[in-house]
Amino acid sequence: MSPASDAFDLDVVVAGLWQRLRDVILAEQRLEGFAFAPEAPEIGWSARLAALADDASARADLARDVALRVLGAAADGVNCRLLSVLRQDTPVALDELARRLGLPPVAVAERLSALSQLGLAARDLERNGALGTAAGCGIVALIEALSERLGGRLGRELPALLVAREGQR
Repeated sequence: MSPASDAFDLDVVVAGLWQRLRDVILAEQRLEGFAFAPEAPEIGWSARLAALADDASARADLARDVALRVLGAAADGVNCRLLSVLRQDTPVALDELARRLGLPPVAVAERLSALSQLGLAARDLERNGALGTAAGCGIVALIEALSERLGGRLGRELPALLVAREGQR
């Protein structure tokens, strides 16, 4: 999502989060086929995945957990600023992110790792930077849309509230 398409689109966020979940599921399936040690018990990921596919309640719980984790991460002011910086179409160097956020590069790297696990950001290890994802850009667009509407309502209703309060004195 580029700055030209900043409007909130729930389908874009869902598609981005699904892509991240799909990647995790595929990685777990690959790990199931790898024998770490001959005596290690079988993981049984395929059976658990099949059970998840058949259980609407478990799928809803997983979706809710992911959604709440995403919203929690984006609700952090520094993470939200970081995701806002990553809305451009080109990778941003880790040092530049650190400078813009006023944090040490290690702190930014840790935040990026957490956001990457959720599918909200992606690391560019080759250039030691990061870039935004559709899900991350969509979540920032949601926060901005909510903020704009709430700010508009404050602007419309706060003066009347203050006038009414003055009339009661």
